[in-house]
Amino acid sequence: MNRATRLVGGGALAALLFMGVYACGDLLEVSDPQRYTSEDLDQSLKAVADGVEGDLAGAHNVNVVYDALASDELQHSGTWTQWDDADHGRWMYDLQSASNAGYLQTRWFARDTKERLKSVLGEQEAANDPMMAQVMAVEGWADLLNAESFCEAPAEASGPAVSDDELMGIARTELTAAMGVAQAAGATDYYNWALSGRARANLWLGDYSAALADAQAIPDDFVYYAKYSINGTDNWMVTVSTYGENNAGSVREIWWPQVDTVAEMLRDRYTDELDPRVPIHYNPGDKGVDGITDFYSQWKYRERGSDIPYTHKGEMKLIEAEVYWRNNDLVNAMAALNWLRTQAGLTPHPTDPMPSADKVFEYFMYEMFAELFVEGRRFGYLARLGQVEEIFGAMNDPSRPLPRPTKWSLNSGEARYNPNIEDNIAVRCLPMSGSG
Repeated sequence: MNRATRLVGGGALAALLFMGVYACGDLLEVSDPQRYTSEDLDQSLKAVADGVEGDLAGAHNVNVVYDALASDELQHSGTWTQWDDADHGRWMYDLQSASNAGYLQTRWFARDTKERLKSVLGEQEAANDPMMAQVMAVEGWADLLNAESFCEAPAEASGPAVSDDELMGIARTELTAAMGVAQAAGATDYYNWALSGRARANLWLGDYSAALADAQAIPDDFVYYAKYSINGTDNWMVTVSTYGENNAGSVREIWWPQVDTVAEMLRDRYTDELDPRVPIHYNPGDKGVDGITDFYSQWKYRERGSDIPYTHKGEMKLIEAEVYWRNNDLVNAMAALNWLRTQAGLTPHPTDPMPSADKVFEYFMYEMFAELFVEGRRFGYLARLGQVEEIFGAMNDPSRPLPRPTKWSLNSGEARYNPNIEDNIAVRCLPMSGSG
């Protein structure tokens, strides 16, 4: 069930509206309650709610690219030091601060907007309004995405930093609350968006039965996008790392032998069939900005206005497969993985005899790569499943003073200006090798 509404200029529009509110008095608080239902007021409120969601898309836009560079999806093929450090795992503090700050700002904006909706609409009406469901879902997703990628973040404005696990628990609570409002408002898209986020949160928190139940409740045709536009916030992956734009981030070299340059797709590792989930463009002789690295361009997003999925049914099937695998229910794990392959037009993996648990996990990791290709998910999955060292080899790369990180660190601005967070570069968010 796709959303039809595009958030054009999202955060920028909302910021302008709020600037107007604060500069000219509180335009949304009027003395005559009858004016609360006027068309102008309704449009203003919706613009603010859309602006909150637009801010989330803006923060996520940056994280998708850095996630790909830090995982085995992309490698640096340009001349930017930060990208090279992300590619090689050479960071400890503040390399990827924009998304962390953006997710935090989105959460503050969402919380402010919740109060504004209550003030304008009234507590009861707000609790049954799709705009409230939208804003609450954004709030939960901002915390969810922060917890997946960053080692810590403050849970409250100017509060102390909490761990990623604690923040994930907060996100789960927020998403559950958003589901309640969405259900009351009849806002099916927001309900499923919040529910799919809760499925992910439950998985990360180890509540596998709850994760399975949530994932199975998502409709087969569901997808929810971060919206981009050439007239507002454009798709940064396209702008900085795509053929015809800037060749700064090539598909990682380990995948090159599987690329069919005529069909512009990756060939499935197991059947050699074309996999439409991993479109890749390459012309022999194409080079990155560095003039040295062969440039294999991601081809999933080709226009600056291309949208990026936050989540979809394919991800939910991966959650099902992982939970079944953890429960040693290999029959159902393979059924979920083969559902994904069938949807992609690929031959299902054989199940007679049933593959071993190790083989099922291998299939899972590959399906997860293909299904979530450049959607901002791979980095977090590798860390959570303890696969960083498996993918990248020895953790004591001599070019790094410490093991390869598995999380990004809190942004330095928060550490510097938040009185409840110690600004200590030497010890904050030290790299970890990951855990299962």
